[in-house]
Amino acid sequence: MPDEKSPVGTTEKIEGIPLYLIPKTIADLIRKKGNTVFRILVIRKFHHRYSVHIETFDEHVTQAKKASVSREEGEGDA
Repeated sequence: MPDEKSPVGTTEKIEGIPLYLIPKTIADLIRKKGNTVFRILVIRKFHHRYSVHIETFDEHVTQAKKASVSREEGEGDA
């Protein structure tokens, strides 16, 4: 599966980025994903390294549907 191209509607995660490269990394990922970008999340890890997550709108919708289904299933257990 590593040879397969990832679909446009997936979350991209890049780890271990130094602070000064975050703007370039975000710009590159936005160029790659285009208008499908929904959310950009930057998390500080350790030793001044950061993790950048780019989530597309399609991926967000898929995760929201999964969350609502799991919440509906969990309501009957209480």
